[in-house]
Amino acid sequence: MANSSSTRTRRRARTTLATCLLLGIAVTAGCSTKATTTQDGSGQGAGEIATGPGVTDKTVKLGVITDQTGVFAGLAKSVLQGRDLFWTEKNKEGGVCGRKVEFVVKDHGYHTQQAVSAYSQVKGEVLALQELLGSPMIAALLPTIKSDEMLSLAVSWSSGLLDNPYVVVAGTTYDVEMINGLQYLVDSRKLRRGETVSHIYLEGDYGQNALEGSRAAAKKLGLKLKEHKIKPTDTDLTAQVTSSRNAKAKAVLLTTTAAQTASAVSVAEASGFDATFLGSNPSFSPALLSGSAKKALHKRFLLVSSTAPFSSKADKPSTVRKAFTKKFSGQPTSYVMYGYAQSEIMAEILQEACDNKDLTRAGLLKAMRGLSDVDTDGLIAPLDYSKSGAIPARQVYILRPDAKVAGGLRIAQDLYSSELGDSYEPAK
Repeated sequence: MANSSSTRTRRRARTTLATCLLLGIAVTAGCSTKATTTQDGSGQGAGEIATGPGVTDKTVKLGVITDQTGVFAGLAKSVLQGRDLFWTEKNKEGGVCGRKVEFVVKDHGYHTQQAVSAYSQVKGEVLALQELLGSPMIAALLPTIKSDEMLSLAVSWSSGLLDNPYVVVAGTTYDVEMINGLQYLVDSRKLRRGETVSHIYLEGDYGQNALEGSRAAAKKLGLKLKEHKIKPTDTDLTAQVTSSRNAKAKAVLLTTTAAQTASAVSVAEASGFDATFLGSNPSFSPALLSGSAKKALHKRFLLVSSTAPFSSKADKPSTVRKAFTKKFSGQPTSYVMYGYAQSEIMAEILQEACDNKDLTRAGLLKAMRGLSDVDTDGLIAPLDYSKSGAIPARQVYILRPDAKVAGGLRIAQDLYSSELGDSYEPAK
């Protein structure tokens, strides 16, 4: 099992070596590259390994179905950068199971039908999906993913995906984000029992799942909830913010795109609406701090996320940040950390499958269920994949915009979980 002492030792050794390579540190007695694998790369002695689609004796191909041209293209770019940092160095040290990991990448532009088409193009040539971005796209593909036994690491945090055993969510789900976020607002005296909260949310699984969390929290915390559903194409949130103001909302929850977040806080600032705005993790981009919404974001916006901000001073985020600065230019985001951590998770699954001598799709599922204590050293909250259908993480950061730090976010509250968030179970 992945949580045994021997497996934790192997994991820590692999992580240490990857970190040394990532920073370009010379090999010393404290950073050894001594091989421990055998001919088949499994580290368990000679013997054949069962293989599935996309696996040869030299490579493992994984699919990436993402948004390179749509509303979440900026987020996806950062995930790609984190993925590139991890797998470039991992492949330099030999890959996984003696095989280099390669990617087949398709862009869906945040259009569901394009995602369905892209999946049909790649499914026969890859072992699993390293990345599948977008709640609507994943929802459309859920039956096919299950019938194909295609393990898929989702760039989505909806608890509605957890019923499918082949979907891997890397972090805390949207509903628990909102529950913990509302508890934080109550604990910090920004909200009191009996007061009104407004939730502006995107139609579809992303917004609906976050709304389920705000509904559950509002009921337990004695809050009045006013709901506003919007579309991804909506650009002006004046009507929703004005309605929230008229309802005397003390806080406004945003499960939106980053551009919609900018609209919401700017309308509030212009109208003198002195509410706290709390966003789901995809609702912010540091690029907003270069625009007209900068002042309003600094003044009234908080973000809830289980991914460490790019500015985190913890050891592993600092390591990734240094590697990013060395390789890339431009504006970084916390999704660099997420992309790196998600790649670590896939590498853990592949290595566990290799140790089991089963690099098939069924073998990956079994390997993933063997991971009950996935520790990415502070990149994202600790994860437990051992129970099918269970939320894998319950902890979140509360983050505050700050144009003076790399990535545009700093920690207001370190990783924590609330009693309500820990006990919450999604409706089936």
